[in-house]
Amino acid sequence: MDLVIEPSQKITGKVTPSPSKLHTQFAIGMGLLADGKTTLNSPLDVDDTRDLIKAVEVLGATTKRGNKNWSIWGNGEHLKPTGQVLDGKKSIVNLSLLASVSALASRLMVITGENQVRRVPVSHLIDSLQQMGVDIHSTKDDETPPLVVFESDLRGGEVFVDGDTDPKFLPALLLLAPLVEEKVELSFDEKFKGHFLDAPLELLKSSGIDISGSGEKLKVSQGSPDPIQVTPPLDILSIFPYVTGSIITQSELEIGITDRTINVDIFTDLIDKIGVEFERGEEFIKISGGGDLSAGSIDLGDHPELLPFFALIACFAAGETRLENAERARRMKSDRIAATVEGFKKMGVEVSEHDDGVTIKGPAELEGGKINGRWDDVIVAAFGVAGLQAKGVTVVKNRAEALSQSYPHFVSDFKDLGAKMRYGRY
Repeated sequence: MDLVIEPSQKITGKVTPSPSKLHTQFAIGMGLLADGKTTLNSPLDVDDTRDLIKAVEVLGATTKRGNKNWSIWGNGEHLKPTGQVLDGKKSIVNLSLLASVSALASRLMVITGENQVRRVPVSHLIDSLQQMGVDIHSTKDDETPPLVVFESDLRGGEVFVDGDTDPKFLPALLLLAPLVEEKVELSFDEKFKGHFLDAPLELLKSSGIDISGSGEKLKVSQGSPDPIQVTPPLDILSIFPYVTGSIITQSELEIGITDRTINVDIFTDLIDKIGVEFERGEEFIKISGGGDLSAGSIDLGDHPELLPFFALIACFAAGETRLENAERARRMKSDRIAATVEGFKKMGVEVSEHDDGVTIKGPAELEGGKINGRWDDVIVAAFGVAGLQAKGVTVVKNRAEALSQSYPHFVSDFKDLGAKMRYGRY
């Protein structure tokens, strides 16, 4: 399926952030390990989270997915798998969580995923789990999935997490930590902070697991998590495609926020760096649609997944913009640095690639055409938004339906905001 976009003058209206994907994923893992019923109220219902629900069923959980609530009945740490293969599909977070809990299965388990996931090296995940006593190995010389996990002696103790470890692997370590023999003490580089630590720590504490320490060390107490009711917070970074659309079309956009909205300060800091004018109130943020964008250097080390959107915004800033410290963007659902450079070169942008990011010279006049979406939700979304200000029709090919991994209402939401956009064959 293709995503077909025609030039659109304005992207205006109101949007509301989606529930946090990571909170939803980690809560599913906790529901598997709790003895009893865990309830997720208003979870993020997308391909990645549904795929994880199916995988925990293979490990013995009983699940029920309603329109508003999901329920998971776990068996505690004594898993009762009905099969030996777990499929994380297109999510490296799914794969890492499944690799972690497979150590409790008392039988050989194989953890795999789609092509995008099977090309991502996971040596740091393997090393950290092995330190906890997990008998886990890659089936390939380059330490990429599939992974095989044998019955393990989960000793726990001190675990050093290498500074080059992808933060996406941290939830997997924390999910297993309460269920090993000795109290786990995680030692890691202080740069590990933010959502991939905050979300699992919050959920573990709510389920009765004691967490102590801060900075470079965390101690996790032993015990099975209690069944809990979880309402994932709303993640403002989930609406970055719509914000990007309003910025490049110089349109007004209102974002609804509440006390349950996370990453608000991070969001405002990011858009402030590029010169976006906005107003922040208690229950809203308004993008004004005016002002000149700022070129310069932007550090995306904490949010490399946003690189394609920042690259698009940089096309409309006068001068050279360098997006840096985003090397992890190469190890996501596609090599997002290479995909971004390839796509914008096709659209006539002067863009160059470096190891940890891209450099763009603006302002640029975007040309429509056919863009490879790489079966990556963020790449499809970014070039879908780019088409709003391109000359002529833009067609994002190669599995545009990947949007359902994170943005299930992408097209309908953009249409409501005034975009000319549709799925189809072109």
